[in-house]
Amino acid sequence: MDKQYTIGGLSLPGHDSLSLGPRHPTSVGLIRLSLHTDNGVISHADVTSGFGHRAAEKLFEVRDYRSMIMLADRHDWLAAFSGELSLTLTVENALRLTPPPRATVLRTLLAEYARLHSHLSFLSYLADGELEARLWACVEGLRQGLLTWTGNRVHPMLARVGGLAADVPAGWLDALDDLLDDVARVSSDLRGVLARTDRFSGLAVLDAEACLSYGLSGPVSRAADLDLDRRYTGYLAYGELHRPVQTRDAGDAQARFGVLIDELGTSIDMIRMARALAGETPGDVDVRLSRRLKVPEGEHQTQIEAPWGVAGCLMVSRGGQTPWRVALRTPSFANLSALGAALSGAPEEQICDVVASLGYTIGDADK
Repeated sequence: MDKQYTIGGLSLPGHDSLSLGPRHPTSVGLIRLSLHTDNGVISHADVTSGFGHRAAEKLFEVRDYRSMIMLADRHDWLAAFSGELSLTLTVENALRLTPPPRATVLRTLLAEYARLHSHLSFLSYLADGELEARLWACVEGLRQGLLTWTGNRVHPMLARVGGLAADVPAGWLDALDDLLDDVARVSSDLRGVLARTDRFSGLAVLDAEACLSYGLSGPVSRAADLDLDRRYTGYLAYGELHRPVQTRDAGDAQARFGVLIDELGTSIDMIRMARALAGETPGDVDVRLSRRLKVPEGEHQTQIEAPWGVAGCLMVSRGGQTPWRVALRTPSFANLSALGAALSGAPEEQICDVVASLGYTIGDADK
């Protein structure tokens, strides 16, 4: 039997709509699922995205190297600083430019702060009632923190070539304690929710071979005992601060949710350590540069560890004030590419469970 579904805020004629929750990240944008089922089990699945194509990569080509950061901020709005960081580091590496040490520490803190925001949003699928309210209160707390620092709740626009747009406000770092404690308690309760159910066990298995085939990284690959974490390379201040998460080997939805929950804890630890290191690292947070910024001719590439895995930027310069070509490698696109394989063999009533364990944001996928 052939069936058609849509997931997201839009719908298509002749398709049934599925929802993972009104505030779940999949509620924005649109993907289409074309399924063939036998006795309620999915035997084949085709996943179509691209309905929200933003042409961001082409728009980069008509932006200078400073204004393009604004576009990068918007393709994964759940971890906006990661998008800023990917392009900024690429330009800095091309220029052989080293930001001040304090900027590097604060960038590391912000990258893990963005990871908390993203992971909590996706883990909302496991929460209900009082726990759900507390989870979204933590998300709002993270957004309020960005608002205090930058004037924006979701899109910080803090990264600049050579550092940051502004240093952290007085008292901001000290105020993190209560929020991080709340996130830690929510993480513990989410772990309890996962432990009390076998609903996700054995569901949508993606082993190490499948991860390599589909270019999966981040929590998805770590759930299959394949750790491709770019933080091991020591970029930013991760050489001093990185706390790896324990990998799992089942490769199923349960393992993926488990890794997400564990990463809340490691991100909290890294934020606390970065805060302490920032206190020991005074100084400026930016480097003064020429108003007309030019990147040396050639191909320049950088990879970072975004919340859902490796995010890469390939930038081609002809020596002018704008790039000739910019291509993004996004984990959301890889996850959606593997979604059809993950759905194959799953019960039809667990479509949402499978999708929830392979996170994506439409801006990150339909770039």
